[in-house]
Amino acid sequence: MRAGFPQWVVANLKMFFRDRTTIFWSILFPILLMGLLGLGFGKAQTIDFRVGVVDEDGTAWSAELRGVLDNRSLPFTVTNHSDAAVARSALERGDLDLVLVVPPGYGDFMANQTASRGNSTATIALPVYWGVSEQGSGAVAVQTLEKVLDSYFRARTLTPERLTFSPQAVNSKSLQYIDFLAPGIVAMSIMQNGVFGLSLFIVSAREKKILKRLQATPAGAAYILAGRIVPAVLISFIQSALLLSIAVFGFGVKITGNILVLVIAVAFGALVFICLGFLISSVSKSVDSAESLTNVLTLPMFFLGGVFIPLDRLPDAIQVVAKAMPLTYFADALRNIMLHGAGFAEVALDIGVLAVFAVVVFALAVRLFRWE
Repeated sequence: MRAGFPQWVVANLKMFFRDRTTIFWSILFPILLMGLLGLGFGKAQTIDFRVGVVDEDGTAWSAELRGVLDNRSLPFTVTNHSDAAVARSALERGDLDLVLVVPPGYGDFMANQTASRGNSTATIALPVYWGVSEQGSGAVAVQTLEKVLDSYFRARTLTPERLTFSPQAVNSKSLQYIDFLAPGIVAMSIMQNGVFGLSLFIVSAREKKILKRLQATPAGAAYILAGRIVPAVLISFIQSALLLSIAVFGFGVKITGNILVLVIAVAFGALVFICLGFLISSVSKSVDSAESLTNVLTLPMFFLGGVFIPLDRLPDAIQVVAKAMPLTYFADALRNIMLHGAGFAEVALDIGVLAVFAVVVFALAVRLFRWE
């Protein structure tokens, strides 16, 4: 019987590819979704400029400057950094549009300018590093920053003088919405294939008494489940290859990370959602109840798992909920590998969390599994 395991795997693959509904939702729907969103939003510019501020002065004047930039009416999303090198690394990765350094002595300069009403001969230049990318957001951000700070300086010192800047261009990755979207769509499609595919198959087989007949064979439960899990993982690889090919060749997404690390992450993600589908099948009495429970579990992940919206843009309370979802870690791992060139060490935490999810869910599913 064991010698027939490859035939059992092939039989399950044939069942998958003969089911047109499953083919649509597992492969064609994610492709259509990526295509539509990529065409609609792939070239969209961000509204806010991401500005990193490095305060090397540490005075009330530099704190006031940070407060000016953090005004909600301005098109800036400001993050504070203590190290200029760290901020520049974030700029090079494409996480920031520009970095403003407030140098030591800025507070004294502003105090002198304010007291002398512009008659002081003291000068200071604010270093500004901006990212050079295809989008050009860094250059626009520099121009906007200069206008804002010039207006602030003139109003504060009551002079027509202008602040002096020392802009320096830094090569930066050009990240568009489709770059963020592609890894999320891959993660979402693998989730759908694993959860829907295994849960509905096992529940349907139980309703039709197929599981009961399989139980009577010498194969055993592990053999039968493995024969279903292996094709599901293979299909996940096919999904990933198709979707990533469309992203790369259709929308210019660049995969900067190691392909082997990406394959490992896909395998772990697929196993998590296959185990989740197994758990759903273990507690569901009918196909209808399995479909309902599947929707209850997957829909929140669909919207909160980092597929369409960055996690840091969600409210804090929602972020806590999102961090309890395996899709969040799966999408994060794929995104870091694809966009930021992360190696296995950088995504080890995400993969470790996925592994824990898989073990816990699988153990629970085995405990609750019923043949009839």
